[in-house]
Amino acid sequence: MDQVENRLLSVVEHWLPRIEVAGIPSATARAVIEQAGIWANWLPAWCAEGDRHAQIAAAALADGHELTAGEAYARASLFYHFGQFMAFDDLAAKAAAAARKVELYRRALPLLDPPGEIIDIPFEDGYLRAALRMPAGTAPRPLAVILPGSDSTKEEFPAFERHFHARGIATLSLDGPGQGEGRSHGPLRPDVAPAIHAALDAVSGRSELSGQVGLVGMAFGGFLALRASAHLAHIQGVVSINGFFDLGGFWPELPQVYRDNMHFSLGSKDVPQRATAFTLKGVDAPGATALIVHGGRDRIFPPAEAEACARFCRNGADLHVLPGGNHVCNNIPWLYRPMVADWLADSFKRSAGPQPR
Repeated sequence: MDQVENRLLSVVEHWLPRIEVAGIPSATARAVIEQAGIWANWLPAWCAEGDRHAQIAAAALADGHELTAGEAYARASLFYHFGQFMAFDDLAAKAAAAARKVELYRRALPLLDPPGEIIDIPFEDGYLRAALRMPAGTAPRPLAVILPGSDSTKEEFPAFERHFHARGIATLSLDGPGQGEGRSHGPLRPDVAPAIHAALDAVSGRSELSGQVGLVGMAFGGFLALRASAHLAHIQGVVSINGFFDLGGFWPELPQVYRDNMHFSLGSKDVPQRATAFTLKGVDAPGATALIVHGGRDRIFPPAEAEACARFCRNGADLHVLPGGNHVCNNIPWLYRPMVADWLADSFKRSAGPQPR
């Protein structure tokens, strides 16, 4: 079996629980994988399934079933997302699938419960985009800013956002520079504090928001959240889920399928050298309280990175290395997702109220 064929097996091995917890049932995901059979068929098989669910959505909308349509459009977007997220052989096909993913999610957002909207965020010479969703109620809500990883995007998070909404917390899932629609601003960069500032400016003054803000980063986004939070004085709490302290320090141990991802995400011919810029060594530590969650069986970012992140936090951190957890603990979502949402809700309760920026 050659390396290309091995890629399908590697993608399934590392990310099938993530696909399932995002909202694609296990049996459906496995059926699409079986239909693909080989890596060359992966992207077409997932896109075809996405089209089938988009048709379901359109039929439901025509019948006046808006919630069913919204859920089906969001699911269709997920199929396109997971079709393209590790597809690097044909970048034009990858870009086309990513654009279709964005289009389908824009259709889904106003139909979901709670509904959402895309926020256009002026940034540098263009725009970043984020999905803003408000839980039901009239009282001003605190806000969780969700930062994706190196290959996740705002369209992947409706199921995760639900845990915050149930606790009265609004969500702003942001495609930062190098992430999703943020690819228009170039590859991933170590410091996303300016992008988060811009995102918060774009929603400032909204009466539905209390002014309290927490950062929640997934995988690569966990690193980004910890690094950015030192420069966001009004943050009430920061969460890193299976992030890392120093990417260059364990680069040689990364699985090949993830290094393929890094070659795309970091946008450099000398990727190992570029990876050394993604470190918490020598940078300011968060002023806010921190929660560090990591899977003890993570085969991408070693659990020792979580321990280093906890030591990095100058005000201390709640560290939870969950023994059975894989990368981002997506094989035990019933444990880590409520933990994160409860911790952030408690952080908002402990804070004195809106903090000056």
